[in-house]
Amino acid sequence: MPSRRSVVVATLAAPLFALIGGHGRIADAAGPVIPLPDKDRTQLDALLGKGVVGDALPSAPLGNAATYMPPKGKATSYKVITQGEKAGSETHRVEDTTDPSFAPGTHYTIEQVGESFFQEIAAGQVITVAEKDLDNKVLSRFTPGDPLIVPGMQPGQSVKSSHKVEVYNLSNLKKMAHSGSLDVIYTYIGTYRVTVPAGSYDAALIRWDYSGKIGPATIKDSQYRFLAKDAGMVAMIQIRSISAMLIYNDHTKRGKLLEK
Repeated sequence: MPSRRSVVVATLAAPLFALIGGHGRIADAAGPVIPLPDKDRTQLDALLGKGVVGDALPSAPLGNAATYMPPKGKATSYKVITQGEKAGSETHRVEDTTDPSFAPGTHYTIEQVGESFFQEIAAGQVITVAEKDLDNKVLSRFTPGDPLIVPGMQPGQSVKSSHKVEVYNLSNLKKMAHSGSLDVIYTYIGTYRVTVPAGSYDAALIRWDYSGKIGPATIKDSQYRFLAKDAGMVAMIQIRSISAMLIYNDHTKRGKLLEK
């Protein structure tokens, strides 16, 4: 049974942008100030802690993927908070893809957790084409690939997309184990001051809402990510629900904070 990480493209995709050092400032250009909706703040405060998400700031359009691309080979760590569990940490790294199935491109890893493969399809437009779940030993392929950033997207704007998903066991990459589809709503909520262990940042808040069915699993998932220029992802939360009759069920709430 594929895990949530193996079937939802953004689980590893957006952390790619979290590896640039420094205190990012998205709100360099004038733009609307959008108060954080109460529903979203309740979710964020519950998983990240009160005080992490601060004031609303002027929101510029999103830049292209290169705006948030980290230097290759640099590792970054996150504090991981999962409801009902002891806090932990993760190490993330990005390098050139060496797997011929996905080259040329970028290879992103979360140590001992998973891997993702990214490709540039046009100037500034990068998509996720595949993802490995090392815990469940599966590889998922996405058609079409899901955009990591939607360049030029305006604050308050949403876009929708649909993706076919094929899941393979790592022990046999020639035989498909599961297939299905995911519908995604990608929303740029606004820009906010965010304070994490690594410092304070002006960060754009993007929400991914997923729904679909892959094999026997019904998936519903929401992910919020704060992306700062020259710093990438500085905080995120994930609220997921996977049900596969009596075979597999996963209802997890998790937050991550940039440590260094």
